[in-house]
Order: sequence, then structure tokens, then C-alpha cells
Amino acid sequence: MVITIAHSKGGVGKSLLAWHLAIALGVPIIDLDFQRTLVYTNNLREANGRKKLKIIQPETPEDFIKFMDDWPEGKNIIIDVGGFDSNLNRAAIYISDVIITPAVDRVTEMAGLYKFHQIIEELSQKMKTDIKAKILLNDVSPSAKDFTVMEELVKSLSHFELMKSIVAHRADFYKSMEEGAGITELGDSKAKDEIKKLIKEIKVKG
Repeated sequence: MVITIAHSKGGVGKSLLAWHLAIALGVPIIDLDFQRTLVYTNNLREANGRKKLKIIQPETPEDFIKFMDDWPEGKNIIIDVGGFDSNLNRAAIYISDVIITPAVDRVTEMAGLYKFHQIIEELSQKMKTDIKAKILLNDVSPSAKDFTVMEELVKSLSHFELMKSIVAHRADFYKSMEEGAGITELGDSKAKDEIKKLIKEIKVKG
């Protein structure tokens, strides 16, 4: 299964999710984000005595397509897409089995989701298919209960589906990443439970 974490906007937590999911699933990451956050985190991981993740960094769309053509069917891999629009990022979206789009539940973030939906719509029309992205409420306040605005927005956009899973803003996510660890490698926590629930939903719906 090819799981792509994608959004045309930066700062929504794509790399954080990709990191914790990859460690929990024990799979490599294809890093298409020019900021190279995952490479830096991987170096921290090694410095803290943990085995480094396999991180692949294709230089061109052709390199990426060749790598994916050779990737064994049915074997899991995660793609971390940069927060911008490009042919390389569109290629990743197109070949994915599951697209997860982290979204912060704020009115100011709505424009970014509209833009990303437009990209998926254009790609769907060009490739004559119906691409769907699973919207994951991410980095939300742990006390938040009402997500009506986001639910209504997602419902109105045909290429989006809202996930049941929710990932809250929790210090454990960031603290563990700063040490090069995955949340599932540490003790029990609400953050760990949220990632486990997300993985379960990906497997069920993927």
C-alpha cells in the first residue's frame, strides 16, 4: 500500500505524521519535501542510538516513477509530499492507494483546502479517474469537540472524505520527534493511541 501524506499547504503536520506512521508501520519514507525535515530527524534518531529509517529522496519525477515502478506491489511505503504544487507531487498523489491530508480545524485554513481540492480535481480530470483524499483533523486542541465547520466543508467537496480519526496537538509528538523516536516506540500515551487508531482506519479503508 502506498500511503501519501499530501497537502498543497505547508505547516499542517505532514512530515510529523509521515515520521510517526513510518516508524509505527516499520516502512520506508519517500521524502519529496525540499525542507528535508525527515532527513534531519533521521540524523537525530541515529545520534540517539536508534536504527535510522530508510528515506528515499528522488531528484526528478522520472527517478520517482522508476523507483515506484520497481516497488513490490502490496508492500507498504509512505510518501511525504512538500507543501507546494508540482509535477512530482501530482505524480505521487496519482499513484497512491491512500492519500491523507492533514487539516487544522481553523477557518483560516479553509482556503488551503479549497486549493488542494482544485489540484486533485484537475488531476482527476486529466487522468480520467476519481481521486479521493482522506481529510485528517490534525493538531487540533485536545479539548475541541465541535468540528461542524470542517465537516460541512469536506462534505461539499467531492474529492474529500473526512476520517474518523483525530490527531490532537500533543507535546509527546514533538518531543519524541526531537529525539528521533516514533511515538509508538515510547510508553503509553494519548498520542500513541491516536496514531494506532489512525493506522487501524487506514488499513480498514485503504
